[in-house]
Amino acid sequence: MSATIDPTAGLFAGWTPPRDLPFHWHIYDVGSTLPAGWTDELLDVARRQAARRSFRPTMATARETADAVIPLESVDGAVLVEQAPWVNELYTGWFRQLGERLADEPLELTSTTNRALSLNVQRGVTMRYPCHVDSNPVEGLLYLTDCTEETGGGLVVSRNRHARDVSEVDEDAAVIYPRRGQLFFFDARFHPHYVQPLRTDDALRAVVTMNYYTRSIPEAVRPEGLDEQLFGTAA
Repeated sequence: MSATIDPTAGLFAGWTPPRDLPFHWHIYDVGSTLPAGWTDELLDVARRQAARRSFRPTMATARETADAVIPLESVDGAVLVEQAPWVNELYTGWFRQLGERLADEPLELTSTTNRALSLNVQRGVTMRYPCHVDSNPVEGLLYLTDCTEETGGGLVVSRNRHARDVSEVDEDAAVIYPRRGQLFFFDARFHPHYVQPLRTDDALRAVVTMNYYTRSIPEAVRPEGLDEQLFGTAA
């Protein structure tokens, strides 16, 4: 009887797993469980209520060149809750419960609806979401639209925790292409990330963002200046 030869013998000699946990995410496919027409309702809110602002990377969590000015379009949380209160009910209720299945401790809500929720919109080829790291330990994203390699709009997450801007993120990154109705949860406090531009002038990307903190990582860690850049006001 011949000996079995392991073709990978020696490949892992001296190798040990990394100390830092690799970036990972969890997806719940919730779209079909929500009432019919939920995406149309939110896209209509975006069409009527979205505000445009210019983002400048002045806060500690930004990972952009100092002179960057990035156009953003979003519906602030306060407006979103007024126009579609069921979104806040999901944020405080079922979605929070789903997020807690992945967390080591209970999730805490933010002190204001602007900090809790937003509906972010990208249109055409000139917009992207800024490169940054999160301050909150659990981020929730509910997607209203599909993104593919053909459409662009992928979520680009650096494997290099020390990446300082988009070019350094792109050197070694995972690109995630979400689908309508998917609810993502992840912790990106240590992984710089941004959203790619779309690839056609008529393309649209829309996502509801949800911020959760915990007792061990409270809302107080949120960086100064972020609210002013996102909402035009100090929360």
